[in-house]
Amino acid sequence: MNKILLKIIAPVFFLFALNAELPAQDSRNFVKHSDDSLFIVARNLAYEGETAMALEAAGILLDRNPMHHDAMVLIARIYAWDKNYEAARKYLGNVLDYNQHYYDALSALIDVESWEGNHENAFETAGKALSFHPGDTGFLYQKARALHYMDRNSEAAEILEELADSDPVNQEVLDLLERLRMPGFYHYRENNYLLAGYYGEFVREPWSRDFHMGTAGYSRYTSIGPVTGKINFANTYFDGTGLTRYPSLQYEIESYPKLTTESYLLLNYAYSRGDVFPRHRGAFEYFRNLPGAFEASLGVRFMYWNDLLIFYTGSAGYYYGNMWFSLRPYLILGENEISGSWYLNVRKYFSSADDYAGIILGYGLSPDETVPEIEDRVFLKAASIGLELSKPIGNRYLLRSSLRYGYEEYQDDFFGNRWALNIGLRYYLTGR
Repeated sequence: MNKILLKIIAPVFFLFALNAELPAQDSRNFVKHSDDSLFIVARNLAYEGETAMALEAAGILLDRNPMHHDAMVLIARIYAWDKNYEAARKYLGNVLDYNQHYYDALSALIDVESWEGNHENAFETAGKALSFHPGDTGFLYQKARALHYMDRNSEAAEILEELADSDPVNQEVLDLLERLRMPGFYHYRENNYLLAGYYGEFVREPWSRDFHMGTAGYSRYTSIGPVTGKINFANTYFDGTGLTRYPSLQYEIESYPKLTTESYLLLNYAYSRGDVFPRHRGAFEYFRNLPGAFEASLGVRFMYWNDLLIFYTGSAGYYYGNMWFSLRPYLILGENEISGSWYLNVRKYFSSADDYAGIILGYGLSPDETVPEIEDRVFLKAASIGLELSKPIGNRYLLRSSLRYGYEEYQDDFFGNRWALNIGLRYYLTGR
């Protein structure tokens, strides 16, 4: 009995397996479809990756109906996916010559221009589309995307924030807005500014020491990103007595060159002949935005006092809604040991990338902080906690401040307290 059942069932399974290996559509069956059903078949094939068969189906549809605009737009998108942008423009041009208001053709043409890197053309086409379809959210998003790729991020952010307010579940809008809020793409204000700041450190154990530093500078927005020049002047006081007769000066330049829409660099160098600052100090770091609201970086910090100190660093960051989480290690190699520092930064953003509050937790010393005599303490223990705040004031001012407390080892098993206060003010030469 079992053998009889096996002989009956086996051919059935064989037929099912053979059918599963056949293509989803046989081109000979395309002609049996009506125009509407054939377009649905072609579109489904295209989005399933069967682009050759989709083109064949759409071609048959155009042979029947040369004015089938949806088929032309579909063919154009398939050509654009294969980077055949000229062919895509030809089909879309035929549609728009007949009906310049045609929504799908305008949307596809914006995408074609954007994918080929013609972002100004994409921006102009989006503007034209909006003149035909005022307030359309799809075209507004495409316009904002084009502005972003043109480095006009302040304008892009304004559009995206309005879209997010009206449609808070539009993930495409939220993802691009999150990208613009990332520290490396913070150019909401793409203009020049003057800056002034104060940094102070206050130690009362194991000795009394005050460190005061003032900063003045100018930042200019260039085609590659902002370039900032600063002069820092500082003095250290022990028990009310000046350590140096005259304040030490440090000359600093910093830039964030943008490599692509997804990556940029941090470049920094400072020079001083004073006693308070290292003779040379610098930073180099590569930042990259990753899919899924992640970002990562890899770089070095160096400073030269009596010897050269090199810190290896990097970061891993993640955006969750308006929250930003970043973990950054610092490693320095000694002759017989390795010093490791770890810093966790959590920020909550509010109305823009310039408007946030955050908390910083640290273990070990950071070369990004202005810490006198750091070269003598890089292999000692330290723990710190800090609060930071960035707040726009009116249309032209930006206030940034932080307060940190550190419990640090100054000699083996001998600890003291350190407070650090940082206040900075920017004045933008043109408003938002």
